[in-house]
Amino acid sequence: MKSFHILLAVLAAVLAFSCQPKKQNDSTQATIDSLRQALSESKNESSDLMSTVDAIQEGFRMISEAEGEVTELRAEGAAVNRDSIVAKMASLQQRLQQNRELIANLQDQLRKSTQTDEATRRTFENMVAQFQRQLEEKEQTIEALRQTLEQRNATIAQQQGQISDLNTANQRQQSQINDLQESSSRQTQQIQQQQQTIEENQRASAQQAQQLAQQDAQMNTAYYAFGTKKELKEQNILSGGDVLRSSGFNRDYFTKIDIRTIKVIPLYSKKAELLTSHPAGSYVLERNAQKQYVLRITNPQVFWSTSKYLVILVK
Repeated sequence: MKSFHILLAVLAAVLAFSCQPKKQNDSTQATIDSLRQALSESKNESSDLMSTVDAIQEGFRMISEAEGEVTELRAEGAAVNRDSIVAKMASLQQRLQQNRELIANLQDQLRKSTQTDEATRRTFENMVAQFQRQLEEKEQTIEALRQTLEQRNATIAQQQGQISDLNTANQRQQSQINDLQESSSRQTQQIQQQQQTIEENQRASAQQAQQLAQQDAQMNTAYYAFGTKKELKEQNILSGGDVLRSSGFNRDYFTKIDIRTIKVIPLYSKKAELLTSHPAGSYVLERNAQKQYVLRITNPQVFWSTSKYLVILVK
């Protein structure tokens, strides 16, 4: 009985120390060591009880250690720690279940014990109650930690979803930008092609206008020359009584005119005779104040319709 009284006192001390802060762990361990030494002298039944107590204590130590590791990993916040946190949380749950089973085993041992006195039994029962409270506290702490981690994971998942949405939106915007750039490039090419076509059309129009102007100028170009018979012969304009029959007449002797604008030709002579044929009624020979002849063309289109060359004999 004396050994059991010693066991009772030591167990009471263990119970008191288990509620103390971490700084008293050394003292608690010393007390547990003393209890182990006392139990080594007691019967096997009490030794089995104490072994279960040791296993429960070790379980709580490992739970606290794993809990601290999870807290550190959560504080780091790195995405790579997710798997580690999940593994640690699974280990915590496993340790809690093991301690739950050990506490139940300790209770079963107490119920079945036949050699433990009443005082020692009450001490163990108090210890079991304390272990159960400690287990509940750990379960609550771990549950709160689990909920925090779930909330954190939900927040991370939400953020990842937002990031994914942003990436999708950015890709869509980039695709739209690429489409706009391609469309702009095509439009630029089309504009350049249109400008090139316009320039080509303008050049063609300018060439056509120039050709038309040349044709129009050619159509409205005529030549006249007047002179004495001697002068006209010298220029091979008058040959053997015929006008402009010689292919070698001097074309430079003629004056080039635009029939649309030149309708009056002064002849500077008091005698004048048209040697080329022009329709009557399309012109008149008039005298000016100096009694010199002036050829006035009254209907240019008709006048020049028979010939674009005009030869006038003057004296």
